[in-house]
Amino acid sequence: MSKDGGILARYAMTLETLAAAPDGLSLMEVVQATGLPRGTAHRLLGALRGIGYIVPRDGRKIYVLGPRLLRLLHLGVAPAAVSSLVQPMLEALVARFKETAFVAKLVGADVKSVAMVVPESDGQSFVQPGRVMPVHAAASAKAILAFQDEALIDEVLSRPRTRYTENTRVGEAELRADLEQVRRQGFALCDEELDPGVLSYACPVHLEGAGVLYSIGLVGLSRRLGDHPQSEVVAILRAAAEEFSKSLPSGLHRPVIGEVPAVPEERSG
Repeated sequence: MSKDGGILARYAMTLETLAAAPDGLSLMEVVQATGLPRGTAHRLLGALRGIGYIVPRDGRKIYVLGPRLLRLLHLGVAPAAVSSLVQPMLEALVARFKETAFVAKLVGADVKSVAMVVPESDGQSFVQPGRVMPVHAAASAKAILAFQDEALIDEVLSRPRTRYTENTRVGEAELRADLEQVRRQGFALCDEELDPGVLSYACPVHLEGAGVLYSIGLVGLSRRLGDHPQSEVVAILRAAAEEFSKSLPSGLHRPVIGEVPAVPEERSG
C-alpha cells in the first residue's frame, strides 16, 4: 500500500502489517516492514494501542492485533459463513441427542440465532435463523451476555422484559444472579422460561483475543432432553464450542455460496 494515501492509509498499512505477523512486531520491525519514519510509526502504534486495536504481547513492546479489532473482524463474518462452518458440529450434536442444535451470535446489543440443524422427526423445537433471542430467557442469549462488559449488560437489562412463562425471570437482581451463575458454571439453561415444556442448554464460544460472541446449544422437549444427564449435555456442548472456536479463525475468509435455507417458524431456544 502506498504511503501517500493519507493518515488513514498509513493506519491501514500498519494494521495489515501486524495482521500478517501473528507473533507480533516491534516498533523497528514495523518501520522496516512499512518504510514509515520511526516517529510516524511510533505515533500510529500509540494511537492504535489507545483504542484497543493493538496491544503489547506479554507485556513487551511487541505489538499484535488487539481484542477490539479482533471482535470487529469476527462480528463482520456473514451468518451464511458461520452456518457453513458450524454445520458439521451441529449435525454431530443432532446425531447424538436427536434434538435441535443451534448457534447464536452477538449483534450489537442483541443476540440473534444464525444457524440451526433439526432432526428428521416430528415434535421438534425450532430456532429460526435471524430471530432475536430474549436475553433474559433464552439460554443462547444468556450464555453470551454473561461474558460481556458491564456497560453492555446494563444497557440490555435496562430494556422492558416479557414474562413468557411462570418460570421467566424478569427482576434485574435475579437476572444478574443468573448471569453470574452462567459465568461460574460455564453454561446457560432455559428451563421452560421461554416456552412451556421446552428445555434448552447453551455454552459460550470463547474466541482467543475477542471474548464471547457466539453460543452453541441444544433445545428440545423437557421430557426428552431432560432424560440426558446435565453433565453429559454440557460436556458435549463445551467440546463443540471449543471445536467451533478453533475452526472459526481459519474460516473467516472461507467463501460461502448460497443462503441459509428457510425453516419453520421458531418456537424456542
